[in-house]
Amino acid sequence: MARLPSRDSYQSRLDDMRRAEFGSPLEIVLRFAVIAVAAIVLLLFIDRQIALAWGAAYLVFEGGLAVQLLRLRQCPARFRYWGALASYVLAGLCFLALPLYLVAEQMTPGTTFAGAAGLVGYALYTLQRPQRESGLLVADCALVSIMMLSLVVLLQPLLNDWTDRLLVAFVTLAVLGYYIGSMIVGWRLQADLRTAQKRYASAQMARALGQFVGGVAHEFNNQLTVILGNLELFETLPDAHERQAAIEESRAAAGRAAVTVRQLMVASGRTRLSPAPIPMEAFLFDLAEVLSDMLGPDMRVETAPPTDPLVALADRDMLETCAIQLCLNAQEATGGHGTIRITAERRGSAKGLTPAPEAPPPYVALIVEDDGPGVPEEALPRLAEPFYTTKPPHEGRGLGLSSVAGFTRQSGGGMMLDRPLRGGLRVVLYLVEAHGNTPGTSDAQLSGSW
Repeated sequence: MARLPSRDSYQSRLDDMRRAEFGSPLEIVLRFAVIAVAAIVLLLFIDRQIALAWGAAYLVFEGGLAVQLLRLRQCPARFRYWGALASYVLAGLCFLALPLYLVAEQMTPGTTFAGAAGLVGYALYTLQRPQRESGLLVADCALVSIMMLSLVVLLQPLLNDWTDRLLVAFVTLAVLGYYIGSMIVGWRLQADLRTAQKRYASAQMARALGQFVGGVAHEFNNQLTVILGNLELFETLPDAHERQAAIEESRAAAGRAAVTVRQLMVASGRTRLSPAPIPMEAFLFDLAEVLSDMLGPDMRVETAPPTDPLVALADRDMLETCAIQLCLNAQEATGGHGTIRITAERRGSAKGLTPAPEAPPPYVALIVEDDGPGVPEEALPRLAEPFYTTKPPHEGRGLGLSSVAGFTRQSGGGMMLDRPLRGGLRVVLYLVEAHGNTPGTSDAQLSGSW
């Protein structure tokens, strides 16, 4: 006995149907533009009553489909699915009625050609659809079969002998066989592609987890080696100063391990933040003062105050720590001889940022850019992964940009990396812009939890 689909499977089918019918804004515009042109031509040159009836019926069925796919969220998924599928079939039958009418009436060669072109266009439209939900596939095959059988019926009065009828039957079966076979092949290819994507995603997750676990083990192994080694020396060294130095080395290694733990908390979005309004002009001035003492003498820091007064909502200490980390990375990338440019600006959207920020726009973008050699294009998406590095193996690894990305996400924004045309690496930190009680951003979102 066949197993009925569960509610989750119906919801998944609805999602597939929604992507197929309303996933491309350009395709939606083109589809309704064709419908509008057909209705206008029918209204002006053929029959006003038929044009109005046909256009109204199509809009009713297509509107019902849109409502069931996009609006009726509270209705059970099973009823929504079958209702949407019924609306889709009725809309398809309504659309096919017009070109079949033009072919049947044979008013002029132009209208007959327009009707035939409409039928071919419908078949091509359904055949090229990238998203192929199984219910839509069956519906499309049924609609195209109805279309071909209707053409055969319309041609019957024009067929004089059995050879013509045999030819029409053969061509009809051949076209239907090719169409249905192509739909099934496409559906299987889509299913295979989704399976391959899931396997690739699982492999990527396993690789990222392995890299993360290996990186954590490597970092803590280094620090524990220093701590244990110096404690063993402490027991054997006779000189008090040397014993004190061993204790200090152990304490420093323990401090570095604690920093790694804090970075892990930040990268996972589990640290406690204290968001407050940060005037960006004053922040950039203070940051430049701090960097002048931290960076090497051959590093040049250029800061440009924002053209408009900008106030970001974030944890100031963590933001300064992240900015310093980015500048230290830039110093390493330039070999200690280069220029770092730091600016801030308002951005009305975070287009291209993945994942999208939790807070609504506008955003304050803190931009840190260097003139180093940059990184390869294929390495950009991986720079924010924990313990990923483009350095040689002997130079070690760290959380680095992953902790910066974790901080910005926990603050309601995000981090974007790209390669400027003049070279180097550009890091853009998207932060929430403070406007009194910033809408859409709660303290719970920004403070996180332990």
